[in-house]
Amino acid sequence: MKSNSKVNKNRRRFFIRLRNARVTLLLLLAVVALTLTNCSDTTGNMGIPPSNETLTTSSKTCDVLTSTVLLDSIQARSTFTYLGSIYDPETNGRITGNFITQLSVVEGMGYFTHPDSILSRDSEGRPCCDTVSLRFNFDGYYGDINTPLKLAIYPLDITRPLCEDSIYYLNTDLRQYIRPGYENSPIATKVFTAWDRIYGSDPSDVNASAYPSIRVDLPLSEGNHIMDLYWQYLKDNEGLELEEHVNRNFDDSHYFIRNVLPGYYAEIISGEGVMVRVFVDALYLSYEIKAYEDGEHTEGRGLAVFGGTPEVIQGCQFTQYDADGLLVDNPDTTWLKMPAGLCTEVALPIDDIYSEDHKLDSLSRAELMLTRYNKEQTGEQFDMPSKVLLVRKSEAKRFFREGQLPDNVTSFTTSFQKTYNIYSFTNIAQLISYLYQERYLAVQTYIEEELGIDNPSPEKLAEETAIWTQNHPDWNKCLVVPIEETTNTSSNSVTTVTPDLNITSACLVRGTPDSPIRMQVYYTRIASAK
Repeated sequence: MKSNSKVNKNRRRFFIRLRNARVTLLLLLAVVALTLTNCSDTTGNMGIPPSNETLTTSSKTCDVLTSTVLLDSIQARSTFTYLGSIYDPETNGRITGNFITQLSVVEGMGYFTHPDSILSRDSEGRPCCDTVSLRFNFDGYYGDINTPLKLAIYPLDITRPLCEDSIYYLNTDLRQYIRPGYENSPIATKVFTAWDRIYGSDPSDVNASAYPSIRVDLPLSEGNHIMDLYWQYLKDNEGLELEEHVNRNFDDSHYFIRNVLPGYYAEIISGEGVMVRVFVDALYLSYEIKAYEDGEHTEGRGLAVFGGTPEVIQGCQFTQYDADGLLVDNPDTTWLKMPAGLCTEVALPIDDIYSEDHKLDSLSRAELMLTRYNKEQTGEQFDMPSKVLLVRKSEAKRFFREGQLPDNVTSFTTSFQKTYNIYSFTNIAQLISYLYQERYLAVQTYIEEELGIDNPSPEKLAEETAIWTQNHPDWNKCLVVPIEETTNTSSNSVTTVTPDLNITSACLVRGTPDSPIRMQVYYTRIASAK
């Protein structure tokens, strides 16, 4: 058995070779581009091959196979989330959206007035709040706005908080974070509809002055606990500057979540027919206070608000089933369906592209087009994804986990072209070249360093390449995943790429051995003239 040092050395050599090959490939592509664009009489000989060389181009049509796969680890964090339950006729299943939320504090904020000025009192005469409510504002919905659903609110476990540096997925069991003893005992329930005639407005009214909301009254003890800890915070830090605080429970959301309020889990416990898209949630605490108006003593209302913000976690949990395999196993179609996580897998025909006739050619262009069926043909029920990402299957989870951006080498994005009813990746030549070089270098490294053969015969190289390919079945596989992009408004540059958590669906033409998707590839060759 090899030592770890030797294995690491071999691994480093492999990646150095892979990097160098990639650089060489990019330089070659740049030279070809210059050759094609710099050919005017005023440029001297720049980009013009020597007289004994010619530049030729050719093209070829290759067959692409596709299928539907489940991307089971989709990150749950988003700027919005869903709450509700609807029937999905495409899978004959139910889509249920529940979510978990933390609440934040603002440094230096005076959340409550002095206890002596509070008129609201409990049975023992202590200052308290008289209303506590959790509110979910939403800006869109699916289904019937008049359908009633029943919502339950559970408190989270303060000894096991959701961590900012952890990753939570749509299939994460969020119930595991409920406070022990409350798993079957919600602290509040609420029957609601998307059209809340008491507090909100019709969500379909785009001219409404306020967003509709779901308001759930919580036990007063939830608010009184926060008030008591706030006054303890003031007592501990009396006379200290903000930066000198020893009790930071209301200075920093990290401490607030771990020492005061870990958050809540909202779950649909009955009903089906509507799903709302929540874009902001907040906890409201209200109480009566002494006030002065025009020099006269009067009564007023005090209000403290703790909101869900991007700095804390709002995680969504979706349950959606394709129990009968209606979509995954369909022989004629593939799907892009979120948040179910159904994506289209693309098997790139690398060996066909680099067949014997083109082994010495430079691949200059390769266009992949995925055609969408019309809704009338498939009976799709939901909006379609407007933007998708093409990424290597082996790197898809890491791409989202690490917050990567498309590099146009191993990952690409494109938007739906409504005119032609397609998603088109106009040039993935660098990806194809990268995959070909990666396999070639991996096989060469194995032959040289593991088998001790410096100059393998073509037969040995072909044999080991076939074995490597069989042992790495996903080496040429990519996934097409619906995404959302966030852009910098000033520079118009993409800053984040995340899975699209909107309820979307698109049915695509499938590439099969009997009816493959046709991909056009273009080559360039520099050869000696006859």
